[in-house]
Amino acid sequence: MLRILQLGVGSVGEVTARTVAAEPEVSSVILADIDEQRTKAIAKKLPAGKAEPLTLDVSDRRALLQTLSGVDFVINGLIPDFNMELMHACLETGTHYLDMAAAGPRDVVGSADLDEELALDAEFKNRDLTALICFGVDPGASDVFARTLYDQLDTVERLTVLDGDNATADGYAFAPVFSPTTMIEECLMLPPIALENGQRILRKPLSHSMEFEFPAPIGKLKVWNVDHEESQLMPMYLSGKGLRDADFFIALDDAWVDLLLTWRNLGFDHNDEIEFGDARFRPLDLLVSRLPRSIDLIGKLHGSTCVGTLAEGSLGGKPVRRFMYQITSHDEAFAKYGVQGTGLQTGVPAACAAIMFAKGLIRERGMLAPERIDPQPFLDLMTRHGMPWQVVDLPPAG
Repeated sequence: MLRILQLGVGSVGEVTARTVAAEPEVSSVILADIDEQRTKAIAKKLPAGKAEPLTLDVSDRRALLQTLSGVDFVINGLIPDFNMELMHACLETGTHYLDMAAAGPRDVVGSADLDEELALDAEFKNRDLTALICFGVDPGASDVFARTLYDQLDTVERLTVLDGDNATADGYAFAPVFSPTTMIEECLMLPPIALENGQRILRKPLSHSMEFEFPAPIGKLKVWNVDHEESQLMPMYLSGKGLRDADFFIALDDAWVDLLLTWRNLGFDHNDEIEFGDARFRPLDLLVSRLPRSIDLIGKLHGSTCVGTLAEGSLGGKPVRRFMYQITSHDEAFAKYGVQGTGLQTGVPAACAAIMFAKGLIRERGMLAPERIDPQPFLDLMTRHGMPWQVVDLPPAG
C-alpha cells in the first residue's frame, strides 16, 4: 500500500489526487498546499478515509522534509521551478518522486532544466529510488504516444508533438490554459530545441509556424514551434530507427502571438528585474499578473483540447504518417469532474504513472522518462480513467 503526497492541489493536483485515491494500492493521499481552504475542499472529493488535508509552504524546508519523511511517493503538482529542490529533498528522505514538466535552462530563466534532472540518475539509483519525470500530458502522454508509434513502425524519420486547443474563455481576452508563467517562458523566452537533419539545434522563439488539421472537433489551427521537453527526450530514447527530425508545436491565437512579439519588441523577453520609478520588478511578473490562473478558468472554457504525436516513417516498405492523440472537452471535464479540460488531460497521465508504480509495474530505479516505461499499461489506465486515445493514419505529406 502506497502513501502518497500530492503537492499542490490546483486543477491538475485535484485530478491526480482523485485518480490515485481510487486505486486499492493507495492507502492515503496527503493533500498539501499553501491554500488551506482548497485542501479541505478537495479532501471531500476523495474516497472516505483516504484524504489528509495539510497546509504546507514548500519554502519551509524543515516542514517539507518532515512531510516527505511520512510518505512513500510524492506527486509534484507545482510549477517546474521547484523540481530540483523537491528532488534533493526526496533523496534526503528516501521518497519516490514524480513531476509533470521541467524548467530551465538556468542561463535563460534561472531554473534547472531537463539535463540537470537527468544528471541525478545515479543518486536516485544509489538511494534505491525512482523519479518519474515529465509525466503530464505533454510532456508525458505525448512521449508515450511517440514510444508506441516507434514500436509499431519499421522506420521512424520524424516525430512531431502537436498541441491544439480551440477553446474560448468567458470574460478573458487572453487565457493560457496552464501556468501563465510556464507558457510565456516556453513561447517567448526559451529558444526551441529541435532535432533537424539529425542535428540538435536551437531556433529563435516564435520563428516557425504551420497549419495542422487536428481531428474533429478541433479542426485546422495555426501551430507554433516552442520549447518543450519532447524535442529533447524523443531523440534520446527513440533514435534507433532513423530519427532525423523531432519538434513540438502548439496552437497559439494570433492576438496572443502579437502580444508576445510586442513584449519582445519592448525588450521584455527576459527574467531579469528592471527599474521603474522607485520600484524593481520582472516584466514576466507584470504580464502574468494580468492573466488568469488556470484555476480561475474552471467552468469558463468552452471547446476542446487535443495532444498528439505524429510519427512519419515506413511500415512494410511503405511510407506512413501515423497520428496518436487524445482529445478532451473542456465542457465535459467541468460537467463530470468540476475542472477545466487541460487540468484533466494533464492530471490523469500523471496519476496513471503513479498508479503503475503503486501496482509494481514500474520497478526500475533512477530517472525515468515516459519513453522508458511499458506503454500498454499506461495507455490502458488512461482509457480506464476517462482519457481514451485514438490512432489515425494521415495522407502523405503535401
